[in-house]
Amino acid sequence: MKVQKYEIARVIDKLKSIVQKNDQFPALGGILVKDGYLIASNSEITMKVKLEASEGSYFIIPMKAFDLIKNLPDGEIDISATDKNVVMIKIGAIKNKYQSYPPEEFNFDITEDPEADGVELNGKKIMEAIGHVIYAAADGGANTQMTGIYFEGTDSGVSLAALDGHVVAVDSVKAEGAKDMKLIVPKATAKKLISMGVIDDVTLTYTKNSAVFKSDEYTIYTRLITGNYFPYQKMFTEGEINTCASRTALIGAMTRAKMCTEEKQPAVFQIEDDVLNISIRDKLADYQEQVPLQETVCKSIRLGFDSKLVLETLKAFTCENIALGFTSPRTPMIVEAEDSDMKAMVLPVAIREA
Repeated sequence: MKVQKYEIARVIDKLKSIVQKNDQFPALGGILVKDGYLIASNSEITMKVKLEASEGSYFIIPMKAFDLIKNLPDGEIDISATDKNVVMIKIGAIKNKYQSYPPEEFNFDITEDPEADGVELNGKKIMEAIGHVIYAAADGGANTQMTGIYFEGTDSGVSLAALDGHVVAVDSVKAEGAKDMKLIVPKATAKKLISMGVIDDVTLTYTKNSAVFKSDEYTIYTRLITGNYFPYQKMFTEGEINTCASRTALIGAMTRAKMCTEEKQPAVFQIEDDVLNISIRDKLADYQEQVPLQETVCKSIRLGFDSKLVLETLKAFTCENIALGFTSPRTPMIVEAEDSDMKAMVLPVAIREA
């Protein structure tokens, strides 16, 4: 295989996070070159990236060669393998050999069942939707359903949801033929999809236990999380107290407030007329800031929030202004985008009065 350094380094950079040491299947500790693709796989996810220069090649680039390839000078690299699975990498005066693994021992699974259900999605829009909700998915815990992104088919497209018990985030994309879809995609897979920067159309095919996301350049196979997802739509209720605010102004105020306290103190929201008063107080600081609201509220309300959760929620939106809905100090804050179907819910926390 003869390939430009920047081309193969770019592909390896996208695949290397999937490669893991596997004592049972040592060959998975590298990237397989096969049929014009570079392939990485572990027990949960398999990914193929197109590399036309690799057409006709069949060998494994071992993990220990990744850093060398990244740090080679620009130019054409010659990569070859012997019958004894010794991989040689050459460019100019540089030459190095690595003992690799038999490529036929590289076990990977990309199930593209011709009878599987499938849907065509706009690549840019589905990646944006995943990016809007992924922050709300849990990083771990006993409830595995919370560690995934839920893809639910509707009459008009696909709704995406994520929650961790403290926040809920929802968005949607338009598509046809997705009505019966109910998939829980692992958070790690969702992160990988975002990192690919896919802008081409994506074909999503799925079975009961797996899903395949396929674009012109990438194919990602993933195992699905089993079980029933939560009735997230029922968690969103119409707020009795509604207003709008600049998202940028809110992010700035929350960032400054959070910086002024080292203790885990709640951010107190005091909403009255057309002003949101934000304050955080601990033994050393007493921060206060006023954020103007774009609509006067029907009545005042005071409630507390985990500032980290509020910031993560605000940053997940991409619009200029957001709608805010409240009902009581014990019910969630509802946040909605002005330019899309994205909405989120943040549970309040108790305020410890001095």
